[in-house]
Amino acid sequence: MDLLLAGVIVTAVIFAGSNGFHDAALTIGNAVVGRSINARWALGLAVVFNFIGALLGEGIASVVANQIVHFDGDPEVILTSLIIAFVAATAWSLFTYYLALPVSSTHCLIGGLLGAGIVLGFSVNSAEALDSVILPLVLSPILGFLLSWGLTALLSKTFAASPPKPLFRGARMVDSVLTSSLSLVHGIQDAQKIAALVMVGMLAVDTNPHTELAVVEISWPVRLIIAAALAIGTGLSGWRVVRTLSVRMAGLDPLKSATADATSTLLMYTAALIMRVPVSLTFILGSAILGTQYAGRRGRPRARFIVPIIGGWLLTIPAAAALAICIGLVARPLVG
Repeated sequence: MDLLLAGVIVTAVIFAGSNGFHDAALTIGNAVVGRSINARWALGLAVVFNFIGALLGEGIASVVANQIVHFDGDPEVILTSLIIAFVAATAWSLFTYYLALPVSSTHCLIGGLLGAGIVLGFSVNSAEALDSVILPLVLSPILGFLLSWGLTALLSKTFAASPPKPLFRGARMVDSVLTSSLSLVHGIQDAQKIAALVMVGMLAVDTNPHTELAVVEISWPVRLIIAAALAIGTGLSGWRVVRTLSVRMAGLDPLKSATADATSTLLMYTAALIMRVPVSLTFILGSAILGTQYAGRRGRPRARFIVPIIGGWLLTIPAAAALAICIGLVARPLVG
């Protein structure tokens, strides 16, 4: 049991690191591409604010650990399921990074849990998963597109007569601040899900078998471990996915860059602190960037990059689930 718990912690830390590596540069990508802030300074801010954000809040953790998945039964099965879910989610995240495709870490993790549940038999509250995970993940990019489109149209009309240089200078100043805000909420959103599942593993060891596990709070050692892993992954973050979203998919001027980041910040904080539902920064930001391209001065959206991104969005949950099923079929004879 102790060895399995160690496996849960190690795989959770690796997944948190891969999450930061894959996603965190997105929080600073628009600002760096738009020359609002130096890349090294921006990455340093992302590391610090992802770490701080990872220490804050528990609302999303409660939804993921207590309402969506019902963990009960043999502790060995629960711990093995968590390991399988983290491994499958990490594998898909790194594979898509190699392809320079943005994907949602939440999609990866939910897919991994679904696949592990199918093989090893714990239950998922499908109604709660639909309300708290699937609908927010589907609706948030649509809201990101519409809000970004409307805000871009409004700003373009308001500043139509303004000289570009001072307008872009002001937009760059705003965007440099938004990078820190986005990094903070990325840490709040993504770390809570991982930390909650680590707590489930710890409770499985200490609770009587066949008792449904409920995470009341996340211990500070777990918070610090996951926060450190997310921050380290952020510091090692590459730019492949950033180039796809912020350079290849669309053409951004500083005003549109700041508008996309502002839209993403508003929706991410609303989801994390008010709605308390997990959403994907990747797809909110991607849809917000696209929204800027269809309002005001016409942008340059490129379908040859948009189509693979949408394909990755739709494929991630089933792909991560399929990976987890394959791993689970291999591991099942070894469980209890």
